[in-house]
Amino acid sequence: MNKFLATTAIASLLAMPAMAEQTDISQTVSALQEALNTIRIDDDATDVSQAAVNAANIISIDFESLDDVTQSSEDGMMQNAINDFDTRGNRRNNAVLTNIAQAGTNVLNSVDLTMDTGQGYDINHLSQVVDNASQTAFNDIDIRDGTSASVDQDATNVMNMAAMDDLQEDNVTHDLLQEIDDSSQFAGNDLDVDLGATDIAQDAVNVMNLAEIEDDLKGDSFQNIFGDTSQVAENNAFDTNSRASITNLMQSAVNVANSLSVGENSPNSGGSFYQAGITQIYDGSDGSGQVASNFVKFASNGLAGAAPALAGDPAIIDQSALNAINLATITNVGWTVSQDASDVNQSASNVATNFDFAYTADVSNFDQSATNVANILSAGSLPDLNGYTEVSQNFSGLQSATNNVFGADDLFGVSQAATNVANSVSGL
Repeated sequence: MNKFLATTAIASLLAMPAMAEQTDISQTVSALQEALNTIRIDDDATDVSQAAVNAANIISIDFESLDDVTQSSEDGMMQNAINDFDTRGNRRNNAVLTNIAQAGTNVLNSVDLTMDTGQGYDINHLSQVVDNASQTAFNDIDIRDGTSASVDQDATNVMNMAAMDDLQEDNVTHDLLQEIDDSSQFAGNDLDVDLGATDIAQDAVNVMNLAEIEDDLKGDSFQNIFGDTSQVAENNAFDTNSRASITNLMQSAVNVANSLSVGENSPNSGGSFYQAGITQIYDGSDGSGQVASNFVKFASNGLAGAAPALAGDPAIIDQSALNAINLATITNVGWTVSQDASDVNQSASNVATNFDFAYTADVSNFDQSATNVANILSAGSLPDLNGYTEVSQNFSGLQSATNNVFGADDLFGVSQAATNVANSVSGL
């Protein structure tokens, strides 16, 4: 998410005046935000971009530490970022789309005190609370009697995000509180093309409760998700002409709930006044869950993923579905860590199918990865505290990871990986 923090246009939305040391900030929002872009044409298009952005309760500064910061959203906050592109050719004059980019972004409650050139700034107490909110980021391209080349679709939703240098010990309860109740996120991308497509990239990302502390976590942190809260990330690509093909397809669907990273220490030097030093809770008993899915429908000329990576290059996953709950990465754990995920429902799935089984079709250079993880602690060192259980992890629920290829004829360089992990403590 560092890339998102550094590159998003949100940082430039507010030009804030210089503030004294230890400034208090309170932000409250209850609103409907809609960013909508629509294009309807009957022929070709080249070098076209659509960007829909909604942002509420944003703090982005690189010159001062802050004291008490409160960001809250309630009473049905809604953000819709939607991009729609529709073109219709004909049998004599096919429509061709080239270099098309769509980006839909919703951000609710964000604090960024980091700097690109070095040490950032501190915060003493941060509260980010979301109740009864919804975010929808959706990109849609529909091509009738046409083809596409170089299509990039990105759908991103973020609720409660914070980045800082140090989090101080300054409160008798939680110095960092991130809480989400009765809220939903949907990030989706659709590409529907008749006559074939090449170079497709679809990324759908939902994030709830993300905190990045570059140095020390000196206070208590509490991340909590409950009350019928859902995340759905999906990508769909359709090619429905029997003579068409899809090549160089990459689909990534990601859901993250409760993520904390600490670059140095979590000493909690003032002692823990309320529950654990680091607490992450995900309560799915009221219907909370995560769904990450990728779907591609191909035709008789087949489906081909990106070319195999060169030696030493990172692996390319053509369909990647990931759900993650309660992630903590801490260089040196100095106090207690509690991770609890109860009644969890995680579903990660990838599907590639031939739309017409009467025609044979080959699939090549195509990898599918479906992953669910919950309660994951990565640490450089662990403490030894007299009378305490230093690390506690509890998990209950369902994790489903599936990969499917249907209706293919010959396969070349195809791999499938389905992974579920619950309760893990590992070294950095």
